[in-house]
Amino acid sequence: MTPFNSKAVANFLLDLARAQGEQLTPMKLQKLVYYAHGWCLALTGKPLINEVVQAWSFGPVVRSLYEEFREFGANPITRPAMEAVYLDESNVKYGCPSLDDKKGPDVDFAKSLLKRIWEVYGRYSGVQLSNMTHAPGTAWNRVYKLYNENIPKNATIPDDWIREEFTPKEKSA
Repeated sequence: MTPFNSKAVANFLLDLARAQGEQLTPMKLQKLVYYAHGWCLALTGKPLINEVVQAWSFGPVVRSLYEEFREFGANPITRPAMEAVYLDESNVKYGCPSLDDKKGPDVDFAKSLLKRIWEVYGRYSGVQLSNMTHAPGTAWNRVYKLYNENIPKNATIPDDWIREEFTPKEKSA
């Protein structure tokens, strides 16, 4: 599976929420993208998004999504993510990245996964999702402990740790 543009994943989630008459805050969107990325790693061994996930004080963050939506603060996002597309050296257009920018079975899998993420996690607030990412044993919590509770700027959460967080554990007898 080839990773998707993070903004395309975000736009799909924004569309899912809007279709149900709901809105997403930047925090909730960040956490939904994180959960989708984690489950993709656990199920396929491959990343969903084409960026690293950073460990910030409020949990996992995809920097490009933070930059894109920070103007909304704690308020609902009211527009899709946009991105410059360079057609040639002097011709740039802006558009909304979409999962449909790619073709093939990866797109169908990603859409199915994101719909399931929305079904399972969409009912939680951004704060609730953030709290869930802080639980002992999560990938974010491992980074937090690694740096003695003082995460440096730009610290990343390794995809291997994220995959481990989302890989179902066998119960001991």
